[in-house]
Amino acid sequence: MKTFARTALAIVGGYLGTSAIIAALAMIAVAMVGMERSEAATLGSMLGFVIYLGVMIWSFAEPALIRVTLWLGAVTALSLALIFLLSRFQA
Repeated sequence: MKTFARTALAIVGGYLGTSAIIAALAMIAVAMVGMERSEAATLGSMLGFVIYLGVMIWSFAEPALIRVTLWLGAVTALSLALIFLLSRFQA
């Protein structure tokens, strides 16, 4: 059962966390760096593969499943909050 939970967390949680991180990074690149939206989306999609791979490897290498769950949840929540704030203040 632990293997199934870890696999599901790595796949689903890793995907959700990575997509939130990438969206936040792309919005930061557009809002603060001045990058074009298309270039930020391309950069985000390229970085997404590396971040997702890192999250997958880390979720299986970390001995405590609860630590993976809490970190993924916290990073996802912070990224979503950042997306919300940036979208509210963007012109």
